[in-house]
Amino acid sequence: MEHTALISPQDTWVLWTFLIVWSALSIYSEQKYKIAARLSGPVVACIGGLVLANTGVLPPKSPVYDTVWDYIVPLCIPLLLLKADLRRIWRETGRLFGAFHISSLGTVVGAFAAIYAFGKFVDRAPEVAGIMTASYIGGAMNFLATVNIFKMAESTTNALIVADNLVMVVHIIIMLSLPAFVWAVRWFGMLPDEELYLNGEAGSEEQSNYWRPKPISLVDIGKNLALAFLIVTLSTKLSDYISATAIPGALRDFLGNKFLLFTAVTVIFVLLFPGFSSRLQGTEEMGTFAIYLFFVLIGIPASIKAILLQAPILFAFCAVMVGCNMLVTFGLGRLFGYTLPEMILVSIANIAGPMNSAGVAITKKWSKLILPAFLVGIWGYVIGTYLGVIMGNVLKVVF
Repeated sequence: MEHTALISPQDTWVLWTFLIVWSALSIYSEQKYKIAARLSGPVVACIGGLVLANTGVLPPKSPVYDTVWDYIVPLCIPLLLLKADLRRIWRETGRLFGAFHISSLGTVVGAFAAIYAFGKFVDRAPEVAGIMTASYIGGAMNFLATVNIFKMAESTTNALIVADNLVMVVHIIIMLSLPAFVWAVRWFGMLPDEELYLNGEAGSEEQSNYWRPKPISLVDIGKNLALAFLIVTLSTKLSDYISATAIPGALRDFLGNKFLLFTAVTVIFVLLFPGFSSRLQGTEEMGTFAIYLFFVLIGIPASIKAILLQAPILFAFCAVMVGCNMLVTFGLGRLFGYTLPEMILVSIANIAGPMNSAGVAITKKWSKLILPAFLVGIWGYVIGTYLGVIMGNVLKVVF
């Protein structure tokens, strides 16, 4: 029996209006209201699509949704990576660069542990572990890319978003609380003030610059979109070419995957033209808005019943991964002489991404760690999708 939605799948203007308006409201509500901030903007975005689709307002399928998947989603990846200058990351992250990779190892260990503990209860568990490896080393961009690569079902994707955000909130609360415990400070140690604070003052100019609105001109918008389209087009053509070669199957699928090529081509462009890339304004903001369209969209075909049934076990799955990340980060981190602020920031950069890592550094007034915390999170964007795809395929073989 075919269900007819209130809004027709062909009602292009209404559907595009909903996607854009609800994305904007999700971002606004996260910044304006505490309850939305606790849920996170992506969850708010997902809930909107989920509720309206399950109540028969939105159609489950539409050419509008296909346009977002096929054109908007790919564009967000180069937009978010156009600031990923590897030379600057390696030069300016200092000790945090090494600590970040220790924390990433914890995420990988967590993927194996989660599969061992809950693999029998999670549909396509290896791919789920791969997706969360990408997300917990990179961020939403890497989550999005690996979901596309592994062609994950919408119901599982939605349940993963819910579980992931709940675990992430708990993780950030724990990380924020650790410096208040005397035993944690004594056990792990703190950096000297001259290596932690900027002029010993909390309210530095450097801190506030991270949240200040940035100027963006019409030329900036034109450059950003032109570059994103050029990179996506070049990557797609390159993917088609590689897919038509006689390279062995598994290697061809890996090298020719267009979502991996979006990352590779963008990073190479930034390496070749670092000055041009550094002068671009608004790339992160435009890319992030594109990701919000994705979060609204994946809520639409999902079943509320399926999410309620899947989310608890996926919460446990994600909790094991994050728990292992913390154990390895703080265990090996202490062994290699890293301090409490450094380990807190790299764990957050892994699990919650660069903006949250920089935000915690600002909240804690660790002025000199703000930029390194942000840059190692950007490095996570660069490597996250690759590691997630590798882990998903390795786990399919092992388990």
